[in-house]
Amino acid sequence: MQEIKTTVRAERFMPDWIVGAAIRWSLIPGLWVWGRAHAGDWPDVAPSVVSAAGVWSVPFITPEQLAQIAVWGAHLAAAMLAVGFLTRFVGLALLLATAVFAWWVAPQAWTSAAVYGAVAFYLCVRGGGALSVDGVIVATLR
Repeated sequence: MQEIKTTVRAERFMPDWIVGAAIRWSLIPGLWVWGRAHAGDWPDVAPSVVSAAGVWSVPFITPEQLAQIAVWGAHLAAAMLAVGFLTRFVGLALLLATAVFAWWVAPQAWTSAAVYGAVAFYLCVRGGGALSVDGVIVATLR
């Protein structure tokens, strides 16, 4: 019996590897530029970020720790997205960061948080696509 494979229309129109790569690469400039603008020498961050983190009033984390997590986490996330390594984990971390941003940091900017949350959710659920280290690992293990 011959099995006929059909491709879903959306997949034929825009393959998942293109969408995953485009989403990953669209986040990198914003994360990297924001991180570089607020970074000092390792492990320091700009004093303005520490004072802003004090205003954010995120519970259970000191402002110094929160500032370092935000600044150096942005650098790490940008680097990991560039190569597509642990993309689902980075997507989950960005989704959590978006929730913190929308809840505590700037609730009035919920529209921006919704867009970043949607992109982070896509990365968390679908991964970085075939043009990523994760995609190569999955293809090798099949």
